[in-house]
Amino acid sequence: MMVSSQKRRVRRRRLVQLSVLLALIIAGNGPFAASWASEQYAEWQSNQPDYMRTRGHWDIVADNGTRSIHAALLRTGKVLLMAGSGNDQANFDAGNFTTALWDPVANTFTDVYTPWDVFCAGHAFLPNGNLLIAGGTKKYEILAADSPDGKKHEYQGLKDSYIFNPDTERYEKTADLVHARWYPTLVTLADGTVVSVSGLDENGDIDQGNTELFSPATRTWQDSHYLKKIFPTYPSLLLAADGRLFFSGANAGYGPAEVADRQPGLWNLADNSFQPVNGLPEPEINETAGTILLAPAQDQKVMFIAGGGVGDTQAASARTAIVDLSAPEPAYVSGPNLTLAKRYPGAVVLPDDTVLVSGGSSGYRAKDSLTAEIYHPDTNSFTPAADPHVGRDYHSEYLLLPDGRVAVFGSNPLSDDNFFETRVEVYSPPYLYKGERPVVSEAPTEITRGAAITVKSSQPASKVRLIRPGAYTHVTDTEQRSVALPITQQTGGSVTLEVPENPNLLPSDWYMLFVTNDEGVPSVATWVHVG
Repeated sequence: MMVSSQKRRVRRRRLVQLSVLLALIIAGNGPFAASWASEQYAEWQSNQPDYMRTRGHWDIVADNGTRSIHAALLRTGKVLLMAGSGNDQANFDAGNFTTALWDPVANTFTDVYTPWDVFCAGHAFLPNGNLLIAGGTKKYEILAADSPDGKKHEYQGLKDSYIFNPDTERYEKTADLVHARWYPTLVTLADGTVVSVSGLDENGDIDQGNTELFSPATRTWQDSHYLKKIFPTYPSLLLAADGRLFFSGANAGYGPAEVADRQPGLWNLADNSFQPVNGLPEPEINETAGTILLAPAQDQKVMFIAGGGVGDTQAASARTAIVDLSAPEPAYVSGPNLTLAKRYPGAVVLPDDTVLVSGGSSGYRAKDSLTAEIYHPDTNSFTPAADPHVGRDYHSEYLLLPDGRVAVFGSNPLSDDNFFETRVEVYSPPYLYKGERPVVSEAPTEITRGAAITVKSSQPASKVRLIRPGAYTHVTDTEQRSVALPITQQTGGSVTLEVPENPNLLPSDWYMLFVTNDEGVPSVATWVHVG
């Protein structure tokens, strides 16, 4: 009995000593302990069913090892991740240019032979779903401190032009651009012609308004001598329903810095006229901002999101603004602010017409914002989304996948070792936690504008959308749009739909067809071709 009592006293003494030791550790590491506890709670909370039903969920699914500068969703469902030299002088000097093809279903990556430095090119989808890529890097910049003449020398552009064929999974050479371009924008018109504007030329100078047109039939570029318009680099251009190109004012940096030279407006390609669109709040900080055509595209409402000051300033904005392009005198009106001011916001339109706005940073390639929110066009308001795990700023990309999730790639914050984020993170929106999804068992592969089509769905349809796959780089995606297919009748699982006639609204291409039920839950997309 004495031995047992003595053992109990020893145990109590050791417990007291351990408790004191733990208290001292916590007292000396209070902030760390509190942070650790907060992180553990946030992780637990993010996996609760009620939380996911309202905010969705993020998952890091892979590390592709690729410095993706450009990302495009192909009609095969695979994602093309283009790096070229990947903002790495050593890769450029060695001629080490890379592209990876990600299969989201198998979660596998395949290397693709890359014959030129696609780093900072422009791209747009052709009517057959192939991806046109033009421009790239001829020479890296030389900073003033490293230059023999003490002056900074800018990046220099290329005339190279290629088509990526999703069937062969190879690049195919086309005729060269007329003008070398680095940081250009490409956008496809209703007839399939691709317009190329802006960029730095082969000498590192801003393009002086040279516009050229690509013909898919001949695979050649032609200089358009009557179309002259100087834009800052990577101008955000969207094809409007009346055939004009809308410049939102968002851009990626190089070029004229004055507010007047970055004026938003509608550019008429028939006569080269430009109708200014006024009203953008904080017009002096529209660099590295996001632009998205809100759903449905028939409403012709465009949202301008966040942005920063010219160059490497630290200025950032939380503002959004919305313009109705169908108005006789379109003008921006203020929208709801984001939770935080940020540059490089990622924005993706979802099948239920909401918009995911995620990532970005509060400074120039620094101070990443691990926040996300969802914009609701019906109430003109934001609600919180789950916070991403990975920071994303410069050189990041966002794409809607056919299964309704959003995949995020890249990020290149400033650091001494030129760090580049290669992990792939995928966001599952709240609608994926709200019940059984509709299943589309039958849909036409080919769709004609102005016709009626029928699809078969396992659940009644509340809305049906055709969403064009994205091709994203430098906060710019000229392709992304969600077009409503009005429902005219549905009985016994068959849904009859009207296809819009306007090719400016619905350009020829492959689209993802989503059927969404009255709970806002979408089907997995069915690929259809509009021609």
